Amino acid sequence: MQFPELKPVIKLSPNKQRLFIGSYGFEPRTLGWLDFQKEQGEILNDAFMIRYLHSKGSKGKGGNRIRDIRKALANIGVPNPIDITYDLLSPHNIENKLSKKLMQNFAEVEEIVIDISSMTKLLILVSLCMLTKFEGTLRIVYSESEHYAPSEEEYNNSKKDMKMIARFPSYGVESIIRTKCLSSIRMQGQPVTMVAFTSFNEQLVRHMLGTISPHRLLFINGRPPSDDYEWREYATQEIHNKLIDEYTNDNPVDEKGHLKRVTSTLMYNESIEFIDHIYKQYGTYERIICAATGSKMQTVGLFFTKVMHPDIHIEYPTPDSYYVTGFSDGIKKVYEIEIPKFSEFLKSINPYKQGAEVEL
Repeated sequence: MQFPELKPVIKLSPNKQRLFIGSYGFEPRTLGWLDFQKEQGEILNDAFMIRYLHSKGSKGKGGNRIRDIRKALANIGVPNPIDITYDLLSPHNIENKLSKKLMQNFAEVEEIVIDISSMTKLLILVSLCMLTKFEGTLRIVYSESEHYAPSEEEYNNSKKDMKMIARFPSYGVESIIRTKCLSSIRMQGQPVTMVAFTSFNEQLVRHMLGTISPHRLLFINGRPPSDDYEWREYATQEIHNKLIDEYTNDNPVDEKGHLKRVTSTLMYNESIEFIDHIYKQYGTYERIICAATGSKMQTVGLFFTKVMHPDIHIEYPTPDSYYVTGFSDGIKKVYEIEIPKFSEFLKSINPYKQGAEVEL
């Protein structure tokens, strides 16, 4: 299956009925796409904005950039966006909220731009699920940061604390979120193959293991696109080494000891290919449960894999705290995935030909 290429974002012109979906984040990349389009005139007709409660950036960073984002939206056509509140401490009801706002008749909307740069992984997945009926062009846009936290020095300084924290399974997550659109009841009672992406918070996976008890655990490591961040691939594997050793038969390594199952943190199609392969290998006789613990673009890949295989079940362990704190900074590049006739494209990759919701 050929998926649309991730390309540098293009300038848009005000000749289409266009809806924007985004979130009020706190990092500079929140404004990446909006600033890129600032001289294009009134290219938007409406906007839905996710407004976080208890936001991560509310302490020490001035909070979310609501004023700046509203000013940028007004500059390109939407002075009064429609806000949707999202309580990060109680995210269970976000599916219903988005369903009421987004699951509507899109007859007059020709194009939707969804900016995932400041969205949580759960929000990315659920938002895309709510757009599966949209018949027009969908643009998934993503702004890549110039500098990512933690730095290599911060990570190395955290290792002593990391070993101590690893003894406490409940540390690092609030709860595990299950939503209707990401669930599947197929093959309940069968052995479970759990697929998880590595991250800087091993406790996300440990908490999943405490509630699922899988037959096998398959890790997918993340490879940053920049050579400057090559160390992060090895760091995220190191964080999960104890679990990798516990499930050593499920996680083959190369001659250097590096996980063979690794995908780009940016090129979403690589994640689709790996999970599709896992499904074909184990999905006939085992239930596949995926943990949404990877990068934002790996999460986009996870959404499309769910469309391809609706009986895959996705769960989201909500992070409470991390081994290393910090914030990403700057804007390196702004990308987009352009998908004309979005609902038709989803039908073409879904063997069940379901055009409505991504569920069984």
